[in-house]
Order: sequence, then C-alpha cells, then structure tokens
Amino acid sequence: MAEEKKERKIVSASDTTKTVKTATGEKKVQQAKPVGNAGGLRCGAVILWVLAICCEVFAFLFYFGKINITFAPTMAVIIAAIVLDLIFVVIGSLLWKKANLIDPASKKNKAKFWLWNNMGMIVAVFAFLPLIILIFTDKEKKFDKNTRIIAGIAAIVALLVALAVGHDWNPVSQEDLTAAQQEIDGNVYWTHYGHVYHLTEDCQHLNNSDTLVTGTVEEAIAANKSRLCKTCAKQFNVDESVVTDE
Repeated sequence: MAEEKKERKIVSASDTTKTVKTATGEKKVQQAKPVGNAGGLRCGAVILWVLAICCEVFAFLFYFGKINITFAPTMAVIIAAIVLDLIFVVIGSLLWKKANLIDPASKKNKAKFWLWNNMGMIVAVFAFLPLIILIFTDKEKKFDKNTRIIAGIAAIVALLVALAVGHDWNPVSQEDLTAAQQEIDGNVYWTHYGHVYHLTEDCQHLNNSDTLVTGTVEEAIAANKSRLCKTCAKQFNVDESVVTDE
C-alpha cells in the first residue's frame, strides 16, 4: 500500500501561498519574490555609501571645531556620526551583494570579480579607518582621553562589523548562474534558511521543513540560495558545472 502523502506549505516567490501534499507530509509553498533590478540596487548602494562618507566628513569637521553643536554632548555627537556611518555602509553593502546575485561578475576577469565581491569592505575601510587614525594619533588632543578612547573603540567595532558585512562570503559568478540556467528547467525549492536549493519538494533534506519557497533557479540564486542540493544533483543527473553543496 502506497504511503499517504503529507501536506506541505510551499511559498512561491511572488508571495502567494498554497498547501500541497508531498511524500513527507503537508507543506506550505510560497512563490519566490521577483528577482529585482541589479542596476537600481547598485545605484542605491552607491548613494548610501556616499552618505556614509558624508557622516565621516561631518565627524572630521566636528572634531576640528569647524562645526559647533551645543545642544548635545561631544561624545554623543561623535558616536551618533559613527552609528549613522555604519548604518549607511551596512545597508549599502547588503544592496550591493543582492545586486551581485542578480548580475554577478565573471570569474574570467579576476580583478573585477574580487572587486565586485569586496566592494563593501573597501568602502568600510574608507568610511572608518581615517577617523580611527585621527582619533588615536591627534597630537593636539582636542578631546579628553576618555572621549578619544570610547570614540576610537566605537569606530573600530563599527569598522569590523562593516568589514564582515561588506565581504561576500558566498560569491556567485556569471559562469555559475549561466550553468544553472542551462541545466535546470522549471521551478526549484528552498527554505528560508541556508544557501541550498532543491529540484523537488520531496527531497529528503526538506523532510523537517513545513514551509518551502518555490521559483526559478534565477529567483533562487537572487534569494542567496546559490548551491544545488548534492542529493538532487545526483538523482537528476545534473551536470557537474552546476555548483552544489559539497
């Protein structure tokens, strides 16, 4: 007697939800969100990064007394500038990395590939390192020691956070995207966690997932699901050119 299929929720990228029965149970399936426009995302990232540099310039001007703010303590002004700087850098980096998933650089151009996947880190260095150097090397000691130490530590922490967010830990190349597009037809499935997509909702690695997202392989990669499940690759004899989870 055949095993009764369990219902699952499968979520599609277009935010519509339906419930389907699979071999491992009832699951909700959501439609994947539209891929988006890489150019618009990169433009937004650049604007935010410019605002971040403006925050750093403001901190410099305030430090040298070119801007006077009397309604707030010196420490609060410096910390606020650093926090705003960090927010703009981080959001800009996230937008840039999202754009890289939609329109990745080619590995054939190694310089551009490295630059495109580390742009957030480069901006982070320019947005915080000059301020850190100023705080710890200023011989005029415009601020008291306690203020300089706290502001310096805050700037260092902000730099480390921005570097971590700015680096693309899971870069996708144009070759990776092209190989997946050529080898995989129809919809794929993934969860809200991890970086792996699957060719069937009945994959054994999805047994414990009650909610799945479905969409094209382009939508999967745009959602940062850049590696094909190795089990699915073997089951469907997918060419080795497609990146899998090793």
